[in-house]
Amino acid sequence: MPRPGSTSAPPPTTPAKADTRRRQSRGDARRQQILDAAVELFSATGYRSTGVAELANTVGMTHPGLLYYFGTKERLLLEVVAERDRIEAELRDDLDPATLTLDTLTDIARQNVENAVLTRLYVVLAAENLDATDPLHEFFVRRYDRARRHIAQLLTHAMATGELRDDVDATQLSHEVLAMLMGLEMQWLMDPEGFDLVVTMDAYVGSLRTRLAPDRAPPPRRRRSRTGA
Repeated sequence: MPRPGSTSAPPPTTPAKADTRRRQSRGDARRQQILDAAVELFSATGYRSTGVAELANTVGMTHPGLLYYFGTKERLLLEVVAERDRIEAELRDDLDPATLTLDTLTDIARQNVENAVLTRLYVVLAAENLDATDPLHEFFVRRYDRARRHIAQLLTHAMATGELRDDVDATQLSHEVLAMLMGLEMQWLMDPEGFDLVVTMDAYVGSLRTRLAPDRAPPPRRRRSRTGA
């Protein structure tokens, strides 16, 4: 017992806190490793065809050890989707709606090619969640609705800046643009060596400019002089 007036030494909590931080850091790294492996496997073979045991083996864990981090396979699926959305948000963080042009559509196609695994992941998962009872059905319904609204915003901006004529139905055209992008993505995923997604999307954007160009008043006709000169 310390004498009155003496200062007792602080309890040795610092090493314990440091050890806790190290364990947490290792746990976060392990969790990220599982997510990265799940993205690769789900994009390659789909969620339904990927077993927890296969995923656990890929990261060198046991089945119970993997579920310790996520609880269930469906919970892992939701975390994979959240991770994919986080990465996508970072990639498109510099896309300011106030400065978007039609060329932004080509830029999005280019990003999708540069991040092929993430693009394939959503194509595969969307195909697995067509029914209303599927775990990600509502997620993709909301995602495509949000994508159409963003495209409509881009098209509205293009009308305001004179890229497109001002009587375009931006909402209806957004359906066409999204369908075109998704259809081209599918063809590219089927034949990445033989089909150029970026070039084809850029050609489509060019066709939009031609088809929906603002009406230009013809230049005034020159009046002929009376001398005939």
